[in-house]
Amino acid sequence: MKQDQVKEHFARQADEYEKLMVKLIPQYLKQHQIIYRLLPNDDKNYRVLDLGCGNGILSELVFQKLPNSHIVGFDLTESMLKSFKKKLSKYSGKFELKQGDFRSDSIGDEYDIIIAGLTLHHLTWEEREKFYKTLYSSLNEGGLFIARDIIIDENKDVVDDQYGYWKEFMKSQGEDPDFWYSKHIEKDYPMTLTDHFAWLRKAGFSKMACQWRLYNFAITTAEKREI
Repeated sequence: MKQDQVKEHFARQADEYEKLMVKLIPQYLKQHQIIYRLLPNDDKNYRVLDLGCGNGILSELVFQKLPNSHIVGFDLTESMLKSFKKKLSKYSGKFELKQGDFRSDSIGDEYDIIIAGLTLHHLTWEEREKFYKTLYSSLNEGGLFIARDIIIDENKDVVDDQYGYWKEFMKSQGEDPDFWYSKHIEKDYPMTLTDHFAWLRKAGFSKMACQWRLYNFAITTAEKREI
């Protein structure tokens, strides 16, 4: 799917994003708990990038655990950024919002933490490998990268099974699995953990880890170690 189609797709979902994700993503709320635990356990003034921030659900987790942080919310669609501003209005002054396409627009730099929640799978494999270098250079030394993403298995038969489980889940939530699966195939470029970690390592990251995985979804971390 072309980028303008992706933009239109998410613009239509802005108001009901969280409710929809609960019905489309297995253990969506549990994933929030895991991401929360993966954040640092101190009260430093972290500079955080929420890449593909949507309506701000992950930024809200950051403020809950790291209240002294400053967050940059970066998203493709104006409607999502408006939803972010409304949802996190009580944190006004502690975040800034940027609209852009992270494939071509600057995402900024000097971040201590970068979180990418269900957004990197819109990159082609070639784009993603290059973009990991951008993420690495945008982090301060000692920085942390947390990604929630669509991850497929290296084994084709396992991939087919996992997509079957995912479709069963969506159907159990009252959603049309064939509709959403077709949207996924049309606009997404899922990758394996093997390639994910290889490209992170090539970009300079270390201590890569898969912190949670279910079906075709995973949460991973990587660090930019201090020299």
